[in-house]
Amino acid sequence: MQRTLRFLTVTSMLFATLQSHAAGTFGSSFEAPAILPVDQAFQVTQPTGSTIQISVAPGTYLYDDKTFVEDVSGQRLNTTRPDAHMYDDPIFGMTPIHRQDVTLSVDAATQSVTLHYQGCADVGFCYPPQQQELSISR
Repeated sequence: MQRTLRFLTVTSMLFATLQSHAAGTFGSSFEAPAILPVDQAFQVTQPTGSTIQISVAPGTYLYDDKTFVEDVSGQRLNTTRPDAHMYDDPIFGMTPIHRQDVTLSVDAATQSVTLHYQGCADVGFCYPPQQQELSISR
């Protein structure tokens, strides 16, 4: 009986030691990665003049070709933006993306525009396409 009790005590202590060691060595690597809500991954600021700013959170990226501005009739407006970087996307293949904040300068902006954008998190999660109505101040 004492032998069994000693065995159980030693085994439980060993298990507790291994568990705490694994947590210290691997940190939270056994937990699911945190995925930011879309409005935190890509923060759009209210336009200043004809400039729209999109902040891109670390660990996420924005598709260049899925980021565009339309007027109220649905007509795409020309924009000037920073150069994108080519990325071998697991879904789309080689595609231009932005990992840094993006400033869009909108040509011939009307008073109200719709910003369209889509991006992904590096952990393999892609956000659905987004659209946001914005008022252009003059």
